[in-house]
Amino acid sequence: MGADPDMREAQQTLEETEPSRGLKNQVPPNEEVQWVAKQDLRTAWLSLILHKLKMVVIMFIFGIVAAVFAIGALDGVLWGFLAFLAVGIVAPIGWVGYKYYYLKNTIIEYAATDQQFVKYKETPSTTRSESLPVNRAKDASYRQDRWDKFLDTGDIYIQGIGRAGSMRIKNIPHSEAAHRMIQQQIANSEQVDDMGGMQQRNARQGNVAH
Repeated sequence: MGADPDMREAQQTLEETEPSRGLKNQVPPNEEVQWVAKQDLRTAWLSLILHKLKMVVIMFIFGIVAAVFAIGALDGVLWGFLAFLAVGIVAPIGWVGYKYYYLKNTIIEYAATDQQFVKYKETPSTTRSESLPVNRAKDASYRQDRWDKFLDTGDIYIQGIGRAGSMRIKNIPHSEAAHRMIQQQIANSEQVDDMGGMQQRNARQGNVAH
């Protein structure tokens, strides 16, 4: 798994991270959690800020249009002011406040047990999870863009076999260490194809060193 002390420390951090209660409930009692990574939401926060600033500007412009329309249609400055206040000020502030509350209370976690990879997402409105059996995972690719390098995060794409689907692990810390651990799990597993036949992984070991 490599002799880099920083990599070993990152792997140890992932192994020692405690899953949330919700994530624990997704793991069968006969499976052992190998590691846990919580999604770093700073990228989501930046996207929220940029998107909502755009929305605020748009709604402000709509507020001016609504005010002009109200003054012309209702023949009153007061109605125009109220229309601008409702459309240009109150609506965008309320929307931004709701999105802030929504994201602040969102938890996204990823974990690996000895049998499956698990994604768990809990928001104020929904709770859902998805999983990919380790023996149905074919490969794992790693990506880190410029923003990820700045935040020390990264993305991992786990490709499943046949109809098993795939899983995206986004914006997690210690992402390179997680990628190596995933590769090791896939390399050590016996792959199951869609016909139920067992195919021993024989060429994956050379890729684990990354």
